[in-house]
Amino acid sequence: MKPKLNIYPDYKAMSLAVAERVMALLAKKPSAVICLPSGSTPLGMFEILVSANQKSMTDFSRCVFIGLDEWVGFGAEDDGGCRNLLNKDFLKPIGLRADQIVFFDGKAIDPEEECKRVNKVLENLGGLDMIILGVGMNGHLALNEPGTPWDSYAHVSELENVTREVGQKYFQQPTTITKGITVGIRHIMEAKTAILIAAGSEKAPVIQRAMAFPVTTAFPATVLQNHMNAEFLLDSEAAKLIAD
Repeated sequence: MKPKLNIYPDYKAMSLAVAERVMALLAKKPSAVICLPSGSTPLGMFEILVSANQKSMTDFSRCVFIGLDEWVGFGAEDDGGCRNLLNKDFLKPIGLRADQIVFFDGKAIDPEEECKRVNKVLENLGGLDMIILGVGMNGHLALNEPGTPWDSYAHVSELENVTREVGQKYFQQPTTITKGITVGIRHIMEAKTAILIAAGSEKAPVIQRAMAFPVTTAFPATVLQNHMNAEFLLDSEAAKLIAD
């Protein structure tokens, strides 16, 4: 089984496509539970969704958004934190109520208890209708680093060096990040729809491996080959190494 593959001429077209999938889900199920990433890749999608909200083209009043992950030690007020970025880029501009947002508290005194809390919330909500994912240079999904068991729910992860290094782009000065708190591989696999988005030539080798490698915990993105309803939305640069 392979994820459905959709290749777009550029980042703008890819961003529009994923935004349209979110809007289509909300039109069909206004109370949908959607897990969102932060960072640079989803920015185009967020701009389109914020604009659609301003024009009353979509209704966000009943849905619930779940945060994909967070750096341990970071909260909503911390620049470079995942919640901080998501607040700025999407959640605040569309004016969501507090009860519509579920996010890991990276500053929780007991991160393991925080994982249990989010697991319980997701269980009570009936799981994810849609999860939107980026992919790391080491194949990680959310902050599920290589070696993460397939049966994991929310957990604290030890970040690999490449993740720590790439993560620096979100901070204005060198910042120590050693651990993450994240939804698990099992949450991803149990989501009714899983969408991976990637843009730019630097992601091309990652996408090639995710599509072609045997399914292995050594490269977590390969697990999407076993998802019942997974889709890759790529710009042409990210897709350029995929074999026909």
